Amino acid sequence: MQVPARRSNGPKPRLIMAKAGPGPDISVVIAAHNEVENIAPMCAVLKQLLSPLGRYEIIFVEDGSIDGTLEAIRAAARDPSVRYVSLTRNFGHEACLRAGLRHADGRAVLVMDADFEHPPELIPELVKQWRTGFKIVAAKRLDDEASTSFLKRLTSRLYYRVFDTLGDVRIEPGSANYLLMDRIVVDAINDLQDQELFLRGVVRWFGYSLTTIQYRPGARKHGATKYSLRRSLELAVTGIASHSIRPLRAAIWLSLSFAVVGGLLVVYSIVSFLFIQHTAGAPGWASIMAAIAILGAVQLLVLGIIGEYVGRILRETRRRPRYVIAETEAAQGDQSEADRDGH
Repeated sequence: MQVPARRSNGPKPRLIMAKAGPGPDISVVIAAHNEVENIAPMCAVLKQLLSPLGRYEIIFVEDGSIDGTLEAIRAAARDPSVRYVSLTRNFGHEACLRAGLRHADGRAVLVMDADFEHPPELIPELVKQWRTGFKIVAAKRLDDEASTSFLKRLTSRLYYRVFDTLGDVRIEPGSANYLLMDRIVVDAINDLQDQELFLRGVVRWFGYSLTTIQYRPGARKHGATKYSLRRSLELAVTGIASHSIRPLRAAIWLSLSFAVVGGLLVVYSIVSFLFIQHTAGAPGWASIMAAIAILGAVQLLVLGIIGEYVGRILRETRRRPRYVIAETEAAQGDQSEADRDGH
């Protein structure tokens, strides 16, 4: 289960390239949910790209898959450079990345998806920028008509504009959870006790030196995207709520504004009753109903905003683990040793 200490969460990890010696230079953390056909191709590409860059490890975080992804990862983990963490159920993409960061031992840690939409060919450039001194090297997606639908481009621009207005940090449009972080950044993330973590926001909140590299999304080789509209909206809300209380302040100003409008309507009603004599009967019905509908909608909006923050406070105070681990490659290795001893 998730605990504050980075290396107390599970058995001691294996070192790559040899049983003993220095740790890896680069760790690659890959979230995988129902990606059975992408595991072996991703491993092959990563090994080819990482071998010239120094010592490395590849860490798959399996997120409650039901299509044989775990079996494919176990097969890949026969190579000592490949490690894995399997969660007991589907805890979500951000929880996967958090589990992987806690198990990564590299001097630099890169997080990416398993579906090839984050092109692995960008990794040497990310590493190059890190070695020049940047603590964070972020990849920025180039959204064009050829690679991204009009609706996705529109909603993405709208979201980042809202985030810039409400958030405490600025995130460039097109930013993704495809980034490389120095060990100091990873340790800072692992020390956080937040239940809800918006990775692309929190790395910018730290204030470490950051550079951005643009990329065009790759083509998914197998399977379907796991980011439904509902999950995208949940991530958007998490990003804003995790980095700002401005929606609460906006709710206050909105309430005050409509209180002023309500006061003006009261004055109008009194003046109409005393001087115009047209308040009785149907002539005032439309304006009254409009006022009731508007004020009711605003009240529900404000209550919804407050409820979202109260719910997050409740989750924080419960202190439940963000994820639960079912097994790791170390436990699998111990089982293999036991089987050989038994024979």
